[in-house]
Amino acid sequence: FGIEVEGEVKYDRAGVAGHAKQLANKVKGNLEGSLVALGVDIVEGRGILTGTAHEVKDESSGKVYTAKDIILAPGSIPFVPPGVTVDEKTVYTSDGALELNSVPEWVAIVGSGYIGLEFSDVYTALGSEVTFIEALPNIMPTFDREIAKLAERLLIRERPIDYRTGVFASEVTPGIPGEKPVTIKMIDANTKEHVETLEVDACMVATGRVPATQGMGLEDSGIETMRGFVAVDEKMRVLTKHEDGEVVPNVWCIGDANGKMMLAHAASAQGISAI
Repeated sequence: FGIEVEGEVKYDRAGVAGHAKQLANKVKGNLEGSLVALGVDIVEGRGILTGTAHEVKDESSGKVYTAKDIILAPGSIPFVPPGVTVDEKTVYTSDGALELNSVPEWVAIVGSGYIGLEFSDVYTALGSEVTFIEALPNIMPTFDREIAKLAERLLIRERPIDYRTGVFASEVTPGIPGEKPVTIKMIDANTKEHVETLEVDACMVATGRVPATQGMGLEDSGIETMRGFVAVDEKMRVLTKHEDGEVVPNVWCIGDANGKMMLAHAASAQGISAI
C-alpha cells in the first residue's frame, strides 16, 4: 500500500474514538439525507401511542401527530442484569464502550456473545487483558459449535484472554479510574454460592439487548408485550398479544422490538414487508 513506518508504532485513543463516532454520524447523516430527499419529515423526539387510533404523541412537547398508518421501530437498549451498577465510566454497556473514554489494562466482559467477543477483539488489539464472565458452561454459548471453535482459535487462544464459565456476576460495583478498582462478585450459576471476587480496571456488560418499548403507550392501545417484545404476524402487523392475539388496525412493528431477528438488515426487510 506504499506505507512506511519509522520508529515505534502507536495509536491515539482519542483519534480511534473520534473516527468511530465520525463513521456513525456519517451513516446517520446519509440515512437522514435519503429520507429528506424522499419527502419524509423528521421530528426529533420520542413518540408514544395515545390510545386513539392513528395518533402518536411527542413525549417531550406533547404535540399529537396523526397518520393513516403507524410503524413502531424503537429498537433496543443494552440489558443490565440485577446487581450490576453502570456508571458508563468504569462499568459500561456497549453504548458506553463505543465512546472509548479509556483503554483499561484489565477489563472484564460479562457475557461472551457476539457483542462481548467483538469488543474483546478491540481491547486486546489496543493492549488490554480481558476476562470473560459467562453464566453458561461454555463461552460463546449461542454460537454454532464449529464457529465457536474457530472463533476461540483465532480470537481468544493466542490473545491475553481468560474466562470464568458457569458463574453469574451477582454484584458489580464501579470504581474510580486510577484510584479504586471495579469489584465483581461471582456466584456459582447452579448453587448460587460465592466463588470469587475480581478486582479489575473496568467492566463491560454485554448480556444482550432488550426492546426499547417501555413507556410507549402500548398498554393504552390494548397491546400486551412479552418481556417487552411486541407480537406481530408474518406481515409485521401488531397483534394484541402473543397467543391468539388480534390484529391492531394500521399499526406495524419492525426491528428489534418484535424480537424475530435482532439484526439491522432484518429490520430493513421487515420494513419492506410492512409497507
